[in-house]
Amino acid sequence: MAYSGLTAKLTIDGAAVAYVSNFSVEQTRDVVEASYLGSDAKDKLYGLYTWTASADGTADFAGDAAQAALNAAMKERKTVDVIFYLDTNEAHPETLTGTALVESLSVDLSAEDKGNISIGLSGKGFLSYSASAKV
Repeated sequence: MAYSGLTAKLTIDGAAVAYVSNFSVEQTRDVVEASYLGSDAKDKLYGLYTWTASADGTADFAGDAAQAALNAAMKERKTVDVIFYLDTNEAHPETLTGTALVESLSVDLSAEDKGNISIGLSGKGFLSYSASAKV
């Protein structure tokens, strides 16, 4: 199952450190083959679950330490809490929420454009889906 969207927020210890303009999330579960003596067909069983995500946004060089905190989380092996918004309804958002390890950070800066950051995340545990009741 893969998702993509327009806005995501990454937090460390409850404080927002990055807002991203686009993201992609992929959830996967291993499928294991099993064979049994005397059976003519292989069986398939569910294995382990994992998720990964990538996100792109504007690099923050304004001095509020957001990118520094994200960089420190990767270097110091801290986990980050992440919230991916699947719609733009602020009153009743649909979200994917989880905890991840920062697998990669890339900053791209050119003379003609703003600075951009790309973030690679490797999920830790399950990714939760929630939708607030829409009235």
